[in-house]
Parts: sequence; structure tokens; C-alpha cells
Amino acid sequence: MNLHEEQERVQKAVSNSLSHVQEDPWLTQRVLANAKGEEPVKRKISLALVMSIVGILAVMGTAYALFSSQVAEFFGQHWNRDYGDWLQRGKIAQIGETVTLSGVDFTLDEVVYRDRGIYGVGTARVRNEKDVLLPMDLVDGWGMDEVMQGDVAQSLIRKAKETGGRMLSIDCYPQRIGVDNGSMVNAGDVGMYNLHNEDGSITFSFETGGYALEDGTTYQLELSIDIDEWTEGGMVNNDPVEPQTWTVSFQPVVMTETAEPETLTQIPPEAVQQTGYEILVLASYQETGTMPVYQATENDFTKTVQPEWFNQSGMAKEERAKKSVRMIFNDHAELSFDAGSIFYAEYTDEMFDYNWKERENGNPDIEAMMLPKRALSQDITYMASMVHTGNADFTKGVSFEHDQLPHLSLEDAKHTAEALFEKLGLQGYELAWKLDMSLDRIRTLGDAYNQFWFEGDGYSNAPRQDYSAATAEDEGYFLVYTPLGVDHVSDGRHQITLFVSSRGIVYANIVSTYNRGEVVYTPEKLISPEEAVTRLYVEAAKSRDDIKVSTIERVALTYVAIRAENKQDGMVFAPVWQVLFKEEGRGEEYTSWAEFNAINGTLVDAIFR
Repeated sequence: MNLHEEQERVQKAVSNSLSHVQEDPWLTQRVLANAKGEEPVKRKISLALVMSIVGILAVMGTAYALFSSQVAEFFGQHWNRDYGDWLQRGKIAQIGETVTLSGVDFTLDEVVYRDRGIYGVGTARVRNEKDVLLPMDLVDGWGMDEVMQGDVAQSLIRKAKETGGRMLSIDCYPQRIGVDNGSMVNAGDVGMYNLHNEDGSITFSFETGGYALEDGTTYQLELSIDIDEWTEGGMVNNDPVEPQTWTVSFQPVVMTETAEPETLTQIPPEAVQQTGYEILVLASYQETGTMPVYQATENDFTKTVQPEWFNQSGMAKEERAKKSVRMIFNDHAELSFDAGSIFYAEYTDEMFDYNWKERENGNPDIEAMMLPKRALSQDITYMASMVHTGNADFTKGVSFEHDQLPHLSLEDAKHTAEALFEKLGLQGYELAWKLDMSLDRIRTLGDAYNQFWFEGDGYSNAPRQDYSAATAEDEGYFLVYTPLGVDHVSDGRHQITLFVSSRGIVYANIVSTYNRGEVVYTPEKLISPEEAVTRLYVEAAKSRDDIKVSTIERVALTYVAIRAENKQDGMVFAPVWQVLFKEEGRGEEYTSWAEFNAINGTLVDAIFR
């Protein structure tokens, strides 16, 4: 599988990765890196000392935590020390609460809040000593010889055989967040990682941040915990255990060791780029200086999607997991969906060995992994998507040319797409980017695509597609829809990618965590794009990685789902200035982004968060 294909799979499975983690049995989500290491040192403190500290603080009238942070130690040890030092300057809450699911105790030990992010560390332990807990690296690498033949894997498998116990993997992550007892909303970005300890327990960690979080006093985390039982052959047994939710409330306090008040960052006016960048706004904003705020309601496609909207060949197979559905049609096309995302693509009746390339490149004993071959329509879509991202040299200079193809017009393709939106009840999406895939373009671009993946810089395990076999029926339009039609938006919770041919929609990747509802109110005015640029320089200067802004490329007005001003009102779609910029030292090919609330100027999210 090449990088582009992997990105597509990740986008499908974590399609609302900026909204909440989905339990997808066809692609286990692991957002954090596969770090290695031992259990961090846990510093304990006696109850008597805690009570004496509380008494002193009550007299002082200021809340401080006088102990080192397990979270900062864990992230500093397994990612980098600067990360740990940065977290040490956050706010800490020691939790210590435990819940039990199917014979496993989950204890949330500690959380740290800093800069619209929550970071947690906890411990999972089996109640029955016969059972064995499997670390994430082992579960993710099951079937890979270098993992399975390792000392850790062999010792755990051996113990389970000797005791007759279960081999279990665990998940614990935030799925909803409340601030100051406001509405619980989808957690946003979520990453998790866990490690195996010498005593058989698992240290689990998670981080979450972004749109659902803001500065407050009290926070509520609705955690999802789950257990899977594994066979020695790397298969999940019939899974009778339903995930359990677990809500903890905490009020983090500053850690005294580094409790220095943050100083206001000052940026000289001459250091801020004033001109030379694109400003993208709607005509209505130019006329009024403002945009309305809309109510945002959670989508649930599991209750609305009808398979015949995508394919009329009939159902060959249907698989339902805990929170997602996968359908295989008689013509081999596949449709999968969960609450906030839909993925549809065509496949052939041919199978290919995913491991063929590794077998030829020095691992002859690796077992075959047979997967369905993608249909031509899917590879045409991937080619167009690479043009959209513009990261490969062979895509340079390719642009939209034809409003009319022999069997389909752009207007007809848009009508087909927007008719689907109407069936799904989707509001607020506009066409942001388009590309016509004519027969000549399919064949010419296909040759370059194959050259890139099979003879050039790319690496693909997929079979080589014969684009010379394409016919006029394969022509179509690649369409990208986003809020307000802003291309290359950073809010991955709200983007729709389609390929429409004369046969209809042959590829769909729909990410829509929230739907746009009624107007809540319209602010008198919005901050200017120039002010958003100034705020970028300030926020970048005080970021965790001390980002340096090189040049501003674009400032665009779009909509992002954020927490309502009244925390009891859930989420709203608010106007946001999205700033695309280059960082010093990252090279000209790399574009960064940051988003600022266009009403009050606060930082909503950024790549450096």
C-alpha cells in the first residue's frame, strides 16, 4: 500500500478524526506514534502530607500542586523531553478513579490540561491472574514476524497457553468533553498509546484537544473503555463485550515547580507581514462585514443512510460493528459508514496479495494477505486527489479544463452530488475545488501515476492499473465540497470528496460530524483578516515548539464547529479566519495553518497546538 492509499484508508477510518474516535474493526485507529519504553516512575505521596498541603493552600488562598506530574514524565520519556517540560507547566489533576469491564480494572491516574489540550495517563490490570494484557504495539503488529517472534509477544502467548487465560487488548480514550458543566460534545482530535509493564499491567495514555476544549475551571471527560479478546493467530474472538462509558470530573490546578505566569507576547508591527497574501471571503461579508452563527447538530448516518443511494446491484454481505456498518454489494462495491462519515468505492472480483512486494524484496516466507483489487474508478479518483494535494511533481500544471465531457457535464455532476446531500440532510457545503477527468487526461495522467508509484519515488503494493483500457464511461468530475467552498480547509470533520461519472457517484468520502442548523445570531462585525494574521504571529511565538512564521499565503473566511459561547448550548458553526502560512525551517513545500474565531479573535486550533 502506498502513502496516498494509506492516507485514504486512515481518512476513511478516522474520517471524523477531528470529532471522535470510532471503533472500526476493519482499521484499528492509532493516532499516537509507536513509542517504546518502560513504565514511567510514579511518585507517591502520603495522605497525611496531602491533607497538610491542602490546609496550607487553604490559608494561602491559592491552589497549587506540589508534586511532579506522571503525565509530563510519560510524554517526556516516550516522545521528547521538551514535550514533558511543556506539560509540566500546565494544570494537573490526580484522579485515581477505577471502573471494571469484563475482569479488567481501568484506573485513570492523572490528567494535565494545557493550551486547549487534555493529556492523561492510567493503568489497566486484570483481576484474574490467568488473563494476559497485550500492549498496543503487539496488537497492531500481529502477523508481522519481527513483532510476533519478539520476546514480549512470545512470553505473553506462552503465559496465556500455560494458564489457560484470555489474551486481551484494551482501549481507553475520551469521546466527549464538557467544560464548566456545559454540554458534552465530541472530543475532537484524539490520540492514544499504551505500554506493557513488568507486573503485567498496561499503562495507557491519551491526548485530546481542539474544537471541543477551551479554558475553564472544571472539566468533564466521558471516556470510552473497551476490551477485545485475541487468538494466537491474531484474530479477535466473537466480541461479546460492549464498550462502557465512564465520566470523570476534575478541576486541574497549576503545578508550583513551574507556576510562572505567562507573559504577554509582544510582536513588533514591522515583524508582521501586512500584504502579499490572498484574502478569500464571500461577497456578503464584503457588503456587511459580518457572517451569521449557526446551530450545529451532530449527524448520525447510521440512522439515515440507504444503500441504494449509492448502489442498486443488491446486497451480498453486511457487517455491523459496535458503531459502524460495512456493506458489500453484488458488484463488489463497498459502503461503510458510522455516525459522522461515509465511504463508498468500487472494487473488482479479482484479489491480489498485499504482501507480494515484501516477499520479492527479501521476505520470502511472509504469508499472503489477499485483498480485493480496486476498480478503475477508484484509482482515477486517487489520481485526481493527488492533483488536488499537489505534492507530486507529475501533478504540476494540471488544472480544470472542460465543463462538458462526452457523457456528462459539470452541472450534471454537481446536481448528482447535491441531490445526495439533500437525501442525507447535509447543509452548508459548497463546491471548493473541481477537476475534469477526461479520457485523454485519465490515460496521460495514469501513465505518470504508474511511473510515480512503480518506477519513481512512490511505493505501492497495489496491482498496476491499465489506464489505456479506460473508456468514455470512465470519464467524470472529481469534486471537493467544504463549508463556504474554501479549498484546503484544516477542519477534517467537514469535507466531502466525490467522483461522479455518467453512471452516478462512483466514489464518495463524506466527513460531516455536525450539520448546520438555524441561525443563532449575527455578530455586529468580525475581526479583520489582518488582525487574524497579527494574532498568528503572537500565538506561534508562544507555542509549544516556538514556531516562527516565515510568510503568509492565504487568509480565508470559513465555518468551523466550535463550542457555543454559552456552554450549555452545545456546538455552533462560527465564522473563522483560516490562515495558511510557511514556517521557518520547514521548506517551501510545507504549508501550516491556524484558525481564529472571527468574532473574538481567539485561537480555535492550529497545526502547532
